[in-house]
Amino acid sequence: MAIQDTLPDPNNRINAAGEDTSGSYGPGFSSVQLTSTSPIVTNKSNSGLSFRTLNSYHQWEIQIRYNNLTKAEFDVVYPYLLERQASLEAFFVELPQYGNSTAGSKNINNTSEAGSNKLFVDSTADINVGDLFHVADVSDDVHVKAYKVTKITSSPNTLTISPPLQRKVTYGSQLTQIVVFGTPRIRVVVPDRGINYTINSNGLYSFSVKLEESLA
Repeated sequence: MAIQDTLPDPNNRINAAGEDTSGSYGPGFSSVQLTSTSPIVTNKSNSGLSFRTLNSYHQWEIQIRYNNLTKAEFDVVYPYLLERQASLEAFFVELPQYGNSTAGSKNINNTSEAGSNKLFVDSTADINVGDLFHVADVSDDVHVKAYKVTKITSSPNTLTISPPLQRKVTYGSQLTQIVVFGTPRIRVVVPDRGINYTINSNGLYSFSVKLEESLA
């Protein structure tokens, strides 16, 4: 049986053994805050000129908030987070709120080097500037970075993306490299020492959790 490596939500379920083939679906999110973090180093010359340098790494930070949950709903998602907080184990979070189900998935149709901000696809139909996506590559399961579309051009169909590609995307005739817009996902860890929750007078649970992208 496959262990559930995605935070339980209305599309991803989990059973008592932690497997993804049966069990309960997780609660939906009441809100999701997505932050793009690119540390910038700023220095000034004696004459007052500013020099800015962008550090090489980029990271997504996610703040998930839930509506009030019953104990049954709470016990689907909180133990999952608790275990991964204690083990520092990375997992995936699917963000349908940031997805584009109309665009669905597109095939890669040309090679792009790591560090490039260009991605070549077979069609740009229904893709919008600002769409979040990830690359699904059956030959490279280490490529787990998530990206945003910043520009769209045609002839050839090209997406300008941010941040630049973390890993090389190699075009193959088998069409095994897919750009996924419908349900983009981000690989994350729980970085904080505490995941707090409260129980109100009606016995409902309230909590939120902060996550940060992890590529290793």
